[in-house]
Amino acid sequence: MTGAVCKRRPWLLGSCWALLATALGACADGAPRTPESGAGAAGGVDGHAGRGGAGVDPIAGSEGAPPARAPNANAILMGRCAKVTVQSQLLPSNLLIVLDRSASMACNPPPITDSPTCERDTERVVADLPNKWEITRDTLLQALGALPEDTVVGLSYFSNDDSCGVRSLPSVPLAPFDARQSSALRASLLNVTPNGATPLVGATVLAYRHLHDKALAGKIHGSKYVVLITDGEQSDICSDPGRCRDAVECTRLLLEDDVPKAASDGVGIKTFVIGVPGSEGARPVLSAIAQVGGTAPDSCEVSKGNCHFDMTGRERFGDGLRDTLKEIAGRALSCELPLPDPGSSGPLELERLNVIYSPPDGGEPTLVPQDSRKPCDRGADGWQYAPRAAKIRLCGATCDRVLGERGRGGRLDVVLGCPVQIVQ
Repeated sequence: MTGAVCKRRPWLLGSCWALLATALGACADGAPRTPESGAGAAGGVDGHAGRGGAGVDPIAGSEGAPPARAPNANAILMGRCAKVTVQSQLLPSNLLIVLDRSASMACNPPPITDSPTCERDTERVVADLPNKWEITRDTLLQALGALPEDTVVGLSYFSNDDSCGVRSLPSVPLAPFDARQSSALRASLLNVTPNGATPLVGATVLAYRHLHDKALAGKIHGSKYVVLITDGEQSDICSDPGRCRDAVECTRLLLEDDVPKAASDGVGIKTFVIGVPGSEGARPVLSAIAQVGGTAPDSCEVSKGNCHFDMTGRERFGDGLRDTLKEIAGRALSCELPLPDPGSSGPLELERLNVIYSPPDGGEPTLVPQDSRKPCDRGADGWQYAPRAAKIRLCGATCDRVLGERGRGGRLDVVLGCPVQIVQ
């Protein structure tokens, strides 16, 4: 029945995988799992010996038989049931920056002038003092330099024709952040000046579409994020007559349809939002985008406009933006692994897959259990199959630990052949 549902409803493939792995893990032994044989038994998740005393083989019976109790990490790595051990690396994060270059970005930030006054009277701009665009551009270039080298970065602008133009293809295509990509981003940013209106909705929708298409085509892997940086909300004159008649309706459709679909359609594109000075009146809208886009703090309130990164109250706008971009870079690190290729050992058996983490400095290997009791970003602690993709996603404290020890010599192994250990 599960297979039939997956065929009829392919968007449920990720959930079906998780259910299938859980069902097969529970039933592959021919009997329901007991507390002694499940992943929650002593020794199942902490890498220490469980009940039964030293010298008891945790992988009891003949090859392929169910374990007498949950094996620890060393038992799986050395046990008779293990067929293939594949060392794995975290997949890179993908950041598509969607940057507002509307005419209002040429205004000086407070306290030099307030944005509404500047937007009404452009002669109030002090030409020999930095404007919002220059501060944003220079700070963005500094912040990008702190990204992990394997991060994939691209850059889009709105508008791109000094009016309401938007394009699906980024001005700087997505690519790993190496010296070549750094140069491309710098050259693009230094050759752009602010002008035009604010087609925020169209730019955001096309950014989602681009990331979605790239992911489905297998061109990008790992976590995917849109980083929206703006000093306001959608302009009325940039409404799409075929879709929405004014800024209010365009924004409503973005919040009700496009942002939640991007966050939950299987590709899983989340949205960070940075409101620079001038976006004071747009705080509730920008916070709503961040909340529906999956990056808002749990305690925030959209009505108060405190769910996004709000730079409007910062005395030193550049310092605040730099700290914000650094925080985004840290939160956007990927916790995903590719599914391994079993090679000549036969087809990949999802019910016989385990994840082992060996910390740096020769620490004791830890068996990471599969945890599908809750969503990965809502309380799960272990690993899950990432929806609609050939990936494994680390969740909760497990993800935090691996990221915290990244670059210090920790090791992730995916072991094939032993019954999957599941958090009960």
